[in-house]
Amino acid sequence: MEENDFLNNPALKNIDKNKLELLLQLTSQAGSKSGEDFLPFLMSAFSGENGIDFNDEETNIILEAMKPGMSPKEIKRIDTIKRMTKIIAARSKPAANNK
Repeated sequence: MEENDFLNNPALKNIDKNKLELLLQLTSQAGSKSGEDFLPFLMSAFSGENGIDFNDEETNIILEAMKPGMSPKEIKRIDTIKRMTKIIAARSKPAANNK
């Protein structure tokens, strides 16, 4: 996916430009990684390890915007991860509410 295509995606218009810039820097660093290594690398970017946290909505919007440049296998992995995180979040909410 071309950087300009990614940046011009209207779905990204409400995401902080600093966050998008960080994401672009990370994806350019990951350019030499294989498809198997790229997704874990990208997911680490969303975890806040780089000093910027992406909320769930931002993460979802960015992943959806990146899908057109991904292989079917990568898309399937992203969708699986998203389903798993929803399940984990749903299970943790009742516990958090009981505190």
